[in-house]
Amino acid sequence: MEPPVSYPQSDSYQGRKVYGKKSGCAKFSCVGVIGAIVILVIIVIAAYYFAIPALMPNSLSGTFLNMVIVPTKDGKEKMWILTDGSFNFIQTTKSPGRTSTGRECYFCKTWTYIVDPADQNVIKKTKTPYEDIITQIDMIYTDGKVWIITHEYGENEPLVETFDPETGEKDMDTKKFISSFPELSGGLAGVHYSKDDNYLRVNTKDGRERIYNFEDGKLYKDFSELNKIRDKDSTQVSIPLLVPEDNSSSPRKKLVIASGPRSSIDDKKSSIEHLSRDKEDLEKNYKIRINDSPEKIYLEGIMYYSDNDCAIIIYLDKLGRVSDRIMTCIDLKTGKEMWTVNPDQMFDEMKIDEEDDTFSSLFFTKANIDVKRSGGLVVLQLKGEGIMGFDYKTGKKLFEMDI
Repeated sequence: MEPPVSYPQSDSYQGRKVYGKKSGCAKFSCVGVIGAIVILVIIVIAAYYFAIPALMPNSLSGTFLNMVIVPTKDGKEKMWILTDGSFNFIQTTKSPGRTSTGRECYFCKTWTYIVDPADQNVIKKTKTPYEDIITQIDMIYTDGKVWIITHEYGENEPLVETFDPETGEKDMDTKKFISSFPELSGGLAGVHYSKDDNYLRVNTKDGRERIYNFEDGKLYKDFSELNKIRDKDSTQVSIPLLVPEDNSSSPRKKLVIASGPRSSIDDKKSSIEHLSRDKEDLEKNYKIRINDSPEKIYLEGIMYYSDNDCAIIIYLDKLGRVSDRIMTCIDLKTGKEMWTVNPDQMFDEMKIDEEDDTFSSLFFTKANIDVKRSGGLVVLQLKGEGIMGFDYKTGKKLFEMDI
């Protein structure tokens, strides 16, 4: 009979039992560490999205979405700034034969701040909860009201709301907007704001499409019907336009002033911008006069803002894969440049460097820039970065807010 084989540290019940306990304890420790990390992450997220905003009510938080300058009764300006305060993340879902990746959010909400540009202090802060990720929200100041228009997405219903510019209180919600027009009684399925034409396209859940005109507060069957009304507007206006120096594809742009009946200019705006009609034809047949400004070329220039007083153009210092942007304000009464802001005074992210990042090209970044002006304040905004304020008369930089 062979002698029994002995396995050191494992040939007894106690030894095996002790070994088993050690293995279970190590496994439990791993689970405990992972659980602790998860809890810590949740605490950090909760602190960032709940505790910090509560403890710091006069500071801005979230990702910059939009802003508008609002004149007040005392002759000064206030800034309404909108940020996305949601916790956004990318989620990948796998199922048999399919993998999908998309953006999701927790604690979906926006913050609306009313800010005094003189000292950048927050006067009022309002939280608006959402059901899904926030894609696009337009802010407009017109006819003494602040309009906030939320585009539909996922579980987010389209919203059309107005606010009192003095108090910041909501004075019209989406239901009230719908109740003003029987044709919208089916409810809103979608909204789209056209900045260039200053109207709101509204789609209803029962299949209608209507055009809301901000200029007269009326609803039109379609854009053609609105144009018929606008075609009757013979008001004499002068509108600045950027046109190519030689042909429609030239990057060299120059500023011209088109003067004449508003209806004629609106109708022939595209022809003027592409130089598809000569000056004599425009003046003879459409009563539109074209006056060139002093010879100044704006490379790949884009007019981001204009009113009766000025035009503000952002353009490139040179063509190529690496270039800087420059911002210039032109006095439309004299045709002379009032001031110019050089690249070192603007956002570093506005620099074009395709050698470093293809997505920093003019094509990908121009839609992220906007310029607004009211009274003595000009605001340059860059989506995802923040805003800068400049004095309208001098171009002096007044403040920068990274949001």
